[in-house]
Amino acid sequence: MIVKQGYNSQPFRVMKQKYMRQTPLRTFAGLVKAVNWYDVSLQSMLEDLNMSSVNRTQSMILVHISNGVTRPSDIAREMGTTRQNVHAMAKLLIENNIVTQIADPTDGRSKLYAFSTTRKAIELRETVLEMLSYLDRQLAERLGKAEIKEIRETLSKDWGTFVTKAPAKLQKKHAKPTKQAKR
Repeated sequence: MIVKQGYNSQPFRVMKQKYMRQTPLRTFAGLVKAVNWYDVSLQSMLEDLNMSSVNRTQSMILVHISNGVTRPSDIAREMGTTRQNVHAMAKLLIENNIVTQIADPTDGRSKLYAFSTTRKAIELRETVLEMLSYLDRQLAERLGKAEIKEIRETLSKDWGTFVTKAPAKLQKKHAKPTKQAKR
């Protein structure tokens, strides 16, 4: 029997008390907590029904495909990994007929990922969507419908492009010394 520790477990409470006072960390940790809650819940329910479950990386690949990001290199870029890693993780999804590769109509050398159209794959997708709706309802019961609506609206907003430059203060602090400064 696998025991999955929740966020009220002792190790997390100690960590939470020590680190969660930092507002920027709380935002990031909250987002990670949310992804973990959904993914662990979803995978556990799939296992409970003796259905195919996938690992976290494969889950994220499936989310990207469902959002229309189907080119392996684009998925890799958005996930912060390599195209080769995405291919390796997608291999099991392809072998289990959850995902299929199709020719890229804009580039004959490339392949795109798409959801398989087998009855088993369609049933799995429909079950997962039903489970995600159930998880949304569970969360609304626990946190409140208005809060869930606000979270959904906030996360759906355009966050803009990725922030790729560190603040000037940190750039100055971490600047490599020049040869003249070493003398």
